[in-house]
Amino acid sequence: MSRPIAPAGAALLCLLLAPALLAGDAPPAAPATGEALTPINLEGEVSLQNCIGLALGRNFTVRIQQFNVLEASDSVEIQKAVFEPVFGFTGGRQVTVTPVNEEALGVLPYASFDSAALSVNDTLLTGATVTASYNLVRSDYNPAYTLPNPAFGSTASISVAQPLLQGAGTDYNRAAIESARLGVRISNLNFKSTVLTIIYNVETTYYNLLYQREQYKVAQDTLRQAQQLLDENTVKRQTGVLTDLDVMNARAGVATAQNQLILDEQSVHNSEDQLLQLLGDREFKTSVGNVAFPDIGEPEVSFARSYKLARESGPNLAVAQATIDQFKLAALKAKRNTLPELNVNGGLGYNSYAATASQSVTGAWSGYNWNAGVTVSVPWGMKANRALYRQALDNVRSQEVVYDQADQNLVVQVRAAVRAVETSNASVRSSAEETRFAEKAYELQKAEFDAGLATSYLVLQAQNTLETARVSELQAKVSLLLAIADLRFLEGSSLQLYRINLPE
Repeated sequence: MSRPIAPAGAALLCLLLAPALLAGDAPPAAPATGEALTPINLEGEVSLQNCIGLALGRNFTVRIQQFNVLEASDSVEIQKAVFEPVFGFTGGRQVTVTPVNEEALGVLPYASFDSAALSVNDTLLTGATVTASYNLVRSDYNPAYTLPNPAFGSTASISVAQPLLQGAGTDYNRAAIESARLGVRISNLNFKSTVLTIIYNVETTYYNLLYQREQYKVAQDTLRQAQQLLDENTVKRQTGVLTDLDVMNARAGVATAQNQLILDEQSVHNSEDQLLQLLGDREFKTSVGNVAFPDIGEPEVSFARSYKLARESGPNLAVAQATIDQFKLAALKAKRNTLPELNVNGGLGYNSYAATASQSVTGAWSGYNWNAGVTVSVPWGMKANRALYRQALDNVRSQEVVYDQADQNLVVQVRAAVRAVETSNASVRSSAEETRFAEKAYELQKAEFDAGLATSYLVLQAQNTLETARVSELQAKVSLLLAIADLRFLEGSSLQLYRINLPE
């Protein structure tokens, strides 16, 4: 009875096409790692945009996080590889010599078998395992017991085992892949959080350097005014207009101004080093050029707008939601595992027997076999699997509470950030008025001193008041910039502001 081998061939074709069903989406591309060996050039005008670009390309924290993104992307490929076919080949030779009375037969009986086998094993998304194989065996007997001798036997077979309860279903078997994809999303969101943090750190360090340099300029002006007062008092003492006390007070003012200038210079250098560190510099030989206040105008803020942006663009809530989805996938698998194991299996094979290998392959496939069966396995009580399912549900519920807590924290943080912008903006206006009044008071006090109507001590007091007012105004401006940077960090809007695109 001749049988075609088309069923086995069709099964092999299905196995070969199975990986294509899983290749629907490629792993997300990770950002390119920056080059940290190129020397940094911060001469001339140093813009905040340029500093952020350098930091994102060279900062060590950003570069480390990039590898986490790549690792998460490879995890998807690892999970998808579970459903890729495995090809196998085995070959060998067996010889058997039987000890008998050689004089009676004239030769020692022996048998030799040369075999080669090809196989394909695959796991399908339904949970089924499929095995297709082809075997070719050459047998040679001496003396010959059957004809033809030598003979070639071919066997093509396919077997399938499909779970119906535990381990069954495409949702169950895709859960690991989907969880790995969520891991990629979490990794990208963590990378986004790292980028936002670096941007925020660069902004605050840049503004701090700006503040220290402006404060240094104020200290230089204060020293210049103190030295001018000392020179005037020295001349007036020589003419008998002022006393030695006036000169000593002026000298004390110069010493105080000189000490403050030394401290401010140290702060400037420390701030420059902090900025270079964020930019990934290793030698700290680069001089930092001019930094300037950005033009922010009159900031308009709204809690509703900022909170909406923070929920939609901020990474923290998105990470919490992706983690919930991962736990839900784990709970789905745990729930399915509470069912008994019920598997059906079956197989079909055809074989032929001929004098040559080609005839064995192309000739009549007269023999066949088949099998079918059911296996059932039920642990007593299913207690362990049910406990694992309860733990999986607890993880989901716990992470949902974490999400609610993160949302509450976000509300508080956004409210505080909006309030800080509004308060700092008002402080900038009031401190500017205070500086103008202090400048006018100093000018009037100096005029009275020049006219001989005031002492140098009063001039020094007015000078100190003016210096304090100028520093306060400077602090208010920087505080406003820091408050805006903090709000943009929470909103996630820094990426759009600096035109940075990241994978989702």
